Amino acid sequence: MTTTADTATRTARSDVPLLELRDLQMHFTARGEGWFGREGLRIRAVDGVSLQLRAGETLGLVGESGCGKSTTGRLITRLLEPTGGQVLYQGTDITHLKEKDLRPYRRDLQLIFQDPYSSLNPRHTVGTIIGRPLRVHGIVPKGRELDRVRELLEVVGLNPEHYNRYPHEFSGGQRQRIGIARALAVQPKVIVADEPVSALDVSIQAQVMNLLEDLRKEFNIAFVFIAHDLGVVRHFCDRVAVMYLGRVAEIADRDPLYDTPAHPYTQALLSAVPDLGVVRGAQPKARIRLTGDVPSSTDTAAGCRFRSRCWKAEDICATTAPALVDLGGGQAAACHFAEAAQPSAAPAA
Repeated sequence: MTTTADTATRTARSDVPLLELRDLQMHFTARGEGWFGREGLRIRAVDGVSLQLRAGETLGLVGESGCGKSTTGRLITRLLEPTGGQVLYQGTDITHLKEKDLRPYRRDLQLIFQDPYSSLNPRHTVGTIIGRPLRVHGIVPKGRELDRVRELLEVVGLNPEHYNRYPHEFSGGQRQRIGIARALAVQPKVIVADEPVSALDVSIQAQVMNLLEDLRKEFNIAFVFIAHDLGVVRHFCDRVAVMYLGRVAEIADRDPLYDTPAHPYTQALLSAVPDLGVVRGAQPKARIRLTGDVPSSTDTAAGCRFRSRCWKAEDICATTAPALVDLGGGQAAACHFAEAAQPSAAPAA
């Protein structure tokens, strides 16, 4: 049964973003080096992330392992409760809602996990896995769950008659399609896809990405797409946010970010992307090789977190943390010396 709160939740409001993060923070406490580990260390996994997502838009989150991408995704879907900041869905603050009050919003905010092998319960059939959200949220009348499960399996390209099979009877790509069907079951408006193709064979990745693109267009779903593969992100995302040690280093529309990256870290990342033009005879771009140590995520020192690896770093970078400054055209970068420059303009080792 659809509740009044559920209906209100799913009523779009054009005057506010569909999803907004305001100075979002997630700090974990780890065992320190004192006697019996009593001196806890605070790990700043996410440390002041602010983003907006419009209906039907796809926002990519990229960066090195440990930069906070996946943690941000779990904060969006409220699998984790933030240490600070706000998560707003259609203008409503859902940051610290209790589970009972959060249930209507969980229907709209779904997550596709990275590992299709561990994200499905091996003791349950596919029909049970996909059908449970239908029952919990009252999506279809009682007794009609199986029909809807078959429809969803067909939507994601699987045989609808395989609803009574178990996850181990499917390949990796098929399991990820089951995970996608589970997310689609509740008709979400936002899907957080946490590296959905990184665990799949290259031959299967394109099929899954094409499926996500088709679903996005057909159901007008907004995606937060977390990935390491910058080529996949460029193909799928409208805007891209580059994260470094828990913060957004740069955010821009897809083409400006790839063509004229402003932040030195973004320039270094893009310089490492294989260039197919070289195969056709084009001159290869200069590779930027970062040197220096990566700061610890427990480091609370002032200044820019990228300064120890940055060729542009000066004294101000050690004392003042750069704010995310609008550079025009929807592009913003957190760098004192940000400029729209090609990666090749930076020195290569």
